Amino acid sequence: MFADAPKTTTGTVAPEHKSGGFPPFKTETFPSQIFWLVVTFVFLLVVMWRFAVPRIGGVIAERKGRIQGELAKAEENRKQAEHAATAYQAPILEARERAKAVSEATRHEIAKEVERAKATADVETQKATNEAQERIAALQAEARRHITAAAEDAVVDIVARLTGDTISRDEAATAVRNAVGA
Repeated sequence: MFADAPKTTTGTVAPEHKSGGFPPFKTETFPSQIFWLVVTFVFLLVVMWRFAVPRIGGVIAERKGRIQGELAKAEENRKQAEHAATAYQAPILEARERAKAVSEATRHEIAKEVERAKATADVETQKATNEAQERIAALQAEARRHITAAAEDAVVDIVARLTGDTISRDEAATAVRNAVGA
């Protein structure tokens, strides 16, 4: 009999369990929630402003300084590389100029040697031509003498056969000279 009745004392009422939902969504607690939100936000803002922002600023400044240092070092390295490239190119250009000068000098020397060889060859050719012409002239003179001698012999032989008379070699030579000269 006592089991079903709620346990209460005289003058008290047993509390009823009400399901009120999620506490932050209760409108009765909104003002206190907003107050603590503002207090927490201000506290975090002060902590960030006093401690975190200067540290972050220091890290950023250090990073900027390091970046500037790296950029300056890179610029110096670029200038050194350009200087090294210029120093490397200068001997190459100088060597090219020397090679060009040597090439020109060699070309002139070869041209002179060719001219000398050509002149020597021309002189030798002219000499050989003159010698050949002299040999030809001598051979022609020899051939003329042989032809004249043959003609004289033929005249002597022809006169002897045709007329039966013998003529002297001098008479035959005179007849051949008259025939050739006429």
